[in-house]
Amino acid sequence: MSVSTDIFTKIRQHLAFKASSSYIVAAFLLVQALNLVSDPLGLHSNIIKYTIWIAIAGLPITLLIALAITSHFNTKKILAGSILVMLVVYLSYSFYVISFLLLPEIKKSIQDDEYILAWNQIEKAERVFPLFSVFNNYASQVTQGVNFNLKQRDVKVSWKPYGTPNSMWTDLGYNVNSALLPLGPIEVMLEKDGYETAIFTTINPSVMFNNADDWEKLDDIELQVKGNVPAGMVFVPGGYFYPAILGEGVNEYTLSPFFIDKYEVTNAQFKEFVDSGGYSNPRYWEGMVFIKDGITLSFEDALSLMKDSTGRAAPANWEMADFLAGTDDKPVTGISWYEAQAYAKYMGNILPPYYHWAKAAFPPDEITSSLAPTILENSNFESGIISTVGEFYSLGPYGTYDMAGNVKEWVWNIFGGDGLTMGGATSEPKYTAFQANPMPRFSRSSNTGFRTAKLLNPKDLNPFGEPIDFPEAPPFEFYKSFTQQEFEIYQTQFAYGKRKLNPVTVKKSESNDYWTEEIVSIEVGYNDERMEMVILKPKNAYGELESIVVYPGLDYFRTPPDINSISAGVYGLDFILKSGRAVVFPAWKGSLNRLSDRSLESSDSEDWERQFRELQVKWRIDSGRVLDYLESREDFSNGNIHYLGMSFGATATPIVLLTEKRYKTAIFLSGGFSWWAPPHSDGFLYLDRITLPIIMMNGEQDYLIPVSEQKQLFDSLGTDTNDKKYLLFQSGHWPLPRNQYVNETLNWLDKY
Repeated sequence: MSVSTDIFTKIRQHLAFKASSSYIVAAFLLVQALNLVSDPLGLHSNIIKYTIWIAIAGLPITLLIALAITSHFNTKKILAGSILVMLVVYLSYSFYVISFLLLPEIKKSIQDDEYILAWNQIEKAERVFPLFSVFNNYASQVTQGVNFNLKQRDVKVSWKPYGTPNSMWTDLGYNVNSALLPLGPIEVMLEKDGYETAIFTTINPSVMFNNADDWEKLDDIELQVKGNVPAGMVFVPGGYFYPAILGEGVNEYTLSPFFIDKYEVTNAQFKEFVDSGGYSNPRYWEGMVFIKDGITLSFEDALSLMKDSTGRAAPANWEMADFLAGTDDKPVTGISWYEAQAYAKYMGNILPPYYHWAKAAFPPDEITSSLAPTILENSNFESGIISTVGEFYSLGPYGTYDMAGNVKEWVWNIFGGDGLTMGGATSEPKYTAFQANPMPRFSRSSNTGFRTAKLLNPKDLNPFGEPIDFPEAPPFEFYKSFTQQEFEIYQTQFAYGKRKLNPVTVKKSESNDYWTEEIVSIEVGYNDERMEMVILKPKNAYGELESIVVYPGLDYFRTPPDINSISAGVYGLDFILKSGRAVVFPAWKGSLNRLSDRSLESSDSEDWERQFRELQVKWRIDSGRVLDYLESREDFSNGNIHYLGMSFGATATPIVLLTEKRYKTAIFLSGGFSWWAPPHSDGFLYLDRITLPIIMMNGEQDYLIPVSEQKQLFDSLGTDTNDKKYLLFQSGHWPLPRNQYVNETLNWLDKY
């Protein structure tokens, strides 16, 4: 026998070879078995990957153990070698799992603006790999500090992600003033002995967490003494809010505290009213004026219209004055506005007034910290089947359920002689959650119910209990395109000519690490006025700069900040500067430090449309002056100037694009069809004459500019279909999901 054969024989007979070869065969068979059963059992593909890596990691350990049994080395050397190998295996395995499995998932969640999901992934990753700090950077991207301003002491504070009814509450402790929580929708529970437990929901950041910029602080949160909150109701604190109802715009209202039913009134609850003789007791119907088709009815005639299918006094869809079996915990429907009022009075309450209903349904800063997408995602919409109250986890900001979807709800106020319903129904699309729907007060629809409220300050009924009057947009047929002759006459008011600008640099700063700031003042050529503009330029940028000119939201025309406070943080435009482009933020007529007669404050004056037309002409002149100035500078590219409009800047000011042709593209954020502004309010359509490339990005749950108005703007544009793009995100009016709108904006600018 040769020497080589003898060596191979010894190797095969060695315990280490036998152990490792057996281990390899067993591992191979295990992987093959898992591969065969993975599809039938629905196993995740990562299971096989994990198994392979564990098997690879276990091979040297098996080999070391076998060598240790047969080795003549001392125990310390074997132990040190084993530890070293295991450490290398652990680090290699950790590197693979973190780099190729965990971080890609976390990055994707952040990229998709799924911050709660990313938070959960980071938390799990940190528990599995506690020795690695690689997750800290990602955690900072999905968290923000929140503040709890509580009136009482010794309050236990807990939190959990919104919409997770089966998840555990995370205790933050007692007397907590601040904490670091994930971005996105959050539930907070407040507990204290002797007080009612309170739950509120909001978005992080928001005014309710006292970490939202440019918002006036709310009053401290005050828990209610146990027994003070009526059974089945929740407490809604007073204070200011912006009603998330179409037609309300950005009007601020202030209400006193009140109670409102946690759930919609059920069949079983309404049965108590029926069985107690509620229909025949005049006390519950006192003060009502029964009107049907313009004719006033007597109490007796009115009651004759409130019968069930068997002629008994009861809801329309009942039989023998009783609800159908199995529907006791479903909301009562088939009742008129009058019946809802009578039941509320029977309970010692009233129907919630329109504004009180709106305050209870959505957070006070819904306009900028929109909880609506999350509420609607968890609501009973479009299923066509009415659910048991509270079955869907549609939790409102103060603990109510089903204020969006399930059934529409009667409210106190009258509109044009009709009653009003709010919140939308399961048989309707989601956008109806933001609509006030007028219905005849004798309507007994099978998808309409109600809840009740108790005002702590009855004086709130004046004026909030008064009839509601809000304008409705004209039908699409109302708008006609200009003929060529009409257009030529119309555009003469926008005639424009260049002039000396006499620029003056008001301020120049290089204090920021990434960009420089200038404030330049130029003459506009009317009323001896000058206009200032903030110019932000990226540092270390070479050649002629591409620039984005900003047309801001309505708040810059109503309650504007100081022009010296304008920064890249406005609308989060720092990403544009980081991409090597400049941002130009002019003080358009009527905005910032050029706010004069507050002509945009109200549209109810007879002179408002004339004032607005004058503003439109001045915006066109201002736009021309800004572009003239940029073209006069060697550091800006004349052919690469873009329009960026936000909200009001994407609804009213785009009229400048009608005659100013130097913009290369336009970006509309949260914009829509401005049916309330001339010339649209006069019935003339000008949008079909705007032809530059345009991208529109909007929120599907935008109550200020609903999807119908968004689409009307997009469809009316004269831009070629290949050069216009409309994106709809799961968000409210603002902000849009940041990473998504940033990527789309940069891709659009790169394309053009």
